[in-house]
Amino acid sequence: MRWSMAQWLENKASIEVPAPLEACWPLWDDRERIPQWMPWIKSVKVLEKDPRLSRWTLATHQFGRDWEFSWLARNLPPVKNSKIHWVSERGSASLGLEIQNRGQIKFSRTSPGSCAITLIISYEVPDVLVPFANALTPLVEGIIQKDMERFREYVTSQQGQGQEEKATEKAAAA
Repeated sequence: MRWSMAQWLENKASIEVPAPLEACWPLWDDRERIPQWMPWIKSVKVLEKDPRLSRWTLATHQFGRDWEFSWLARNLPPVKNSKIHWVSERGSASLGLEIQNRGQIKFSRTSPGSCAITLIISYEVPDVLVPFANALTPLVEGIIQKDMERFREYVTSQQGQGQEEKATEKAAAA
């Protein structure tokens, strides 16, 4: 079913990460790693036959039942160390539920050892559901803010492991 009138709604979350932009960028650029800090995204699989496309699967438990929904996204050309973005492909959604969506992750260097990252997720909602979707905006933004905080913890732990490995290598060489 396709509604004749729809609006795009946008949800946004930002975070400062105490890691160089060059350490954060490749983690997001490897879309298949995103579920490591976004647990509601069950998987992201870049298609072997066409790496410009990726299959996203969302899984959640709401209203007393498990839901799983997937769609195909076109991975738009990234702007190195600045922006990664994608848009859903029409007709690719599971469950016969067609919710167009798009997203982007923007990066900016705040110092040599830190960066700011903003995640923006937008989706198309039929006009009749806009009031309901707007009411959910604080919930959705809270979820993606927690995702961004998990990313900060993830990248910080990755850097800590790298520093421990370097210290171990130095000690072994001494």
